[in-house]
Amino acid sequence: MPGASISVSRMKSSSFEPRLPFLPLAWFVAALAGVVAPALAMLLLVDTPAPAPLALVGGPILAVGLMGFGMIGAAAAGRLWIGVLVALLSGGSLILLARVLGMPPLPHPFSTGLALVIASISFAARGTLFASTVAARGWWIAVSVVSGEAAMVFMASAWPGLWPDWLLVLLPAQWASTAIQTALTGTGTRAAAAALAALAGTAAVTLLVARLWRRGWPYLLMFTAWLGLSAVVWHWPGPHMPRADLVIAAAPAGQIAPMAAMPPDPATASALARVKRQIEKWPAAAAPDLTQRARNLLLIAAVPDLYDAEPLQSHLPLLVAAELKTRLPKDRRASILAAIAADPAAGSVAARETLPELGLPANLGNEAPVRNRMGLFAARLSEQ
Repeated sequence: MPGASISVSRMKSSSFEPRLPFLPLAWFVAALAGVVAPALAMLLLVDTPAPAPLALVGGPILAVGLMGFGMIGAAAAGRLWIGVLVALLSGGSLILLARVLGMPPLPHPFSTGLALVIASISFAARGTLFASTVAARGWWIAVSVVSGEAAMVFMASAWPGLWPDWLLVLLPAQWASTAIQTALTGTGTRAAAAALAALAGTAAVTLLVARLWRRGWPYLLMFTAWLGLSAVVWHWPGPHMPRADLVIAAAPAGQIAPMAAMPPDPATASALARVKRQIEKWPAAAAPDLTQRARNLLLIAAVPDLYDAEPLQSHLPLLVAAELKTRLPKDRRASILAAIAADPAAGSVAARETLPELGLPANLGNEAPVRNRMGLFAARLSEQ
């Protein structure tokens, strides 16, 4: 009968998403991994002596939250869309909590949202595969995967260099961490395009395997795709994790990052062009007082350097130097920069809070580190 054939067809088309009973323990664990644990990590970090610490470690925290709720939730429900939904709710809730706790505004809201969506789909797809293969026991597999990857990602964030690079590029959680962190403090997501592509590719292949898993051979496809996508991330790595350089910044005299000697890569060049366009509309770049105008422009280099925000970190000083030449009278530029270098504590640095208008991370809290960086750049750029 036509109706029967249609019903059978629908059952077959959705057979990789089995209907599972409600599992209270699974959802409790998912909430712990996806919301409670990341929220506790934020609360522990909020009082650390670093500017915007939540922004500097937001990538790993959000990645683990998405993975915990998305993967375990999808495995417990047996539904991809449920895993994606709860993962996005987790990510949104954690960002709101971070903002309440003092994290600066997002410099790249669209890029951040895109990274959250792609990562959520990728993690939920893996949870759906676990549900397809072992039904109600799939969430236990998800818990073990989440625990292992989360531990490695957090340890890599806390102790850079602990794990070899070749090992980290094998972890989808690390891909998500890189993509999200780049949106929070870097160029957006273009510099982490390989990580996003790997997450999207993993999602597609995993869903295909979930549909065809009874045939056996799809597992070889998934393993091959995973290694291939890891190779892509290895070949085009994203920016390293930023770390606030407070030791140098707090010193009476110190170093700043070397200025770039090579042209920027296409993603960085695009980000620099965006910053330059936004400067034209940035009120701080047209402050009536010329010395204050110079301070505001120096912040464009000082804050990313303080946060070790590559790949922009070493290229922004050259952009700032060009803006100083354009926006300050030639006969007064050297004396203005010398005055800032001699007394970085003078004037206002309130413009640091509006840097997200340029697509750069903001700076809040203690002014001393960023003022010190501003003075160092004033001395360096006075020689340009």
